[in-house]
Amino acid sequence: MKSVRRLVIALVLALLLPGGALAEGAVKNVILLIGDGMGFGQITAARLSLAQGAYSQLNLDTMPYTGLSINFAANNIITDSAAAATALATGFRTETGRLGVLPDGTPVQSILLRAKEMGKKTGVVATVSLTDATLAAFLVNADHRAFEREIAAAILAAEVDVLLGGGGDAFGINPFTKKPKSNALILQALEQGYTFVADRAGLLDMEITPDLKLIGLFIGGDMSFDITRLPTEPSLLEMAERALQVVSQEPQGFFLLIEGSRIDRAGHTNSIKELIGEMLMFDQVVGLALDFARANPGTLVVVTADHETGGLAITGGNPSGEGVTHGWAATAHTGSMVPIYAFGPGAERFTGTLQITEIPVRIAELMGIGDFPAAKEGQ
Repeated sequence: MKSVRRLVIALVLALLLPGGALAEGAVKNVILLIGDGMGFGQITAARLSLAQGAYSQLNLDTMPYTGLSINFAANNIITDSAAAATALATGFRTETGRLGVLPDGTPVQSILLRAKEMGKKTGVVATVSLTDATLAAFLVNADHRAFEREIAAAILAAEVDVLLGGGGDAFGINPFTKKPKSNALILQALEQGYTFVADRAGLLDMEITPDLKLIGLFIGGDMSFDITRLPTEPSLLEMAERALQVVSQEPQGFFLLIEGSRIDRAGHTNSIKELIGEMLMFDQVVGLALDFARANPGTLVVVTADHETGGLAITGGNPSGEGVTHGWAATAHTGSMVPIYAFGPGAERFTGTLQITEIPVRIAELMGIGDFPAAKEGQ
């Protein structure tokens, strides 16, 4: 651990100017990981499930800088994923249900798409439909998250380099043949130059080329919980690995969004086994991101959540991890603060108690993106 800390300190110092400020654009790559519905109870439950119980260490626990995010929506102390993801994508609070637009309907800029304008490769990975609120907030502007067909078309119009997750139904994939239906949106993706994969084997066996644009739709709607994952579905880790291989080929760098989506779903049903499975898989992806960042200076890794789901608490048990009991306060989202973890150049800027809208603003500053947050030009 000491050697890792020394490496982190050395990398940070190497990027510092004499005046002590980070050089503009010092961050070349950004890996933003969102644990949908992930609060402190969820993280603690995952840690306690490991072999050494309370003495165990998650990959999250190795990240050197931590903070807290205050995440309410513009119209409700309890946010939904659409409003929270809009805040994380754009630096603006909005009303629940809205994607990339202000309460008055004004469309605003996404940090991911600003990174694309800089010449960086971009990608999104999730275990729910690609049209789900978190991913959509980074890619589209919509008055409500329910307009799935329109959101799917807008996602393709954004032309990011990697799209991996569920949602085959929205893009017109036949659930039995895995082929496009007539007039399917996926046909538009093929015309745009995307390579389409429909199952785990197709994703893992494909050749990664410098000009690859990749869309993977592995199930009609949301993907399965990790502990009951179908053989045809890749894991979140496998999708993240392939996405990193694609986007990291760009010399100008990349912005990759990865969501552990079904942490939230397990919270809604108060399903502790499914929750722990999702958390442990998400933590593996955190480990992947950290390994990449250690090997590639100039990579910033930020891990946070949009909100907490279920009000999960640890109510008893032994530090060995035996006899752990859990309690739930709700089957809906709660208004609790959520954690922020950071590693890489500028990671120290994500400490303390922050408004959720400050997270993308600070990432943008470290990337050298000016005039952010902002409304879309011409709107």
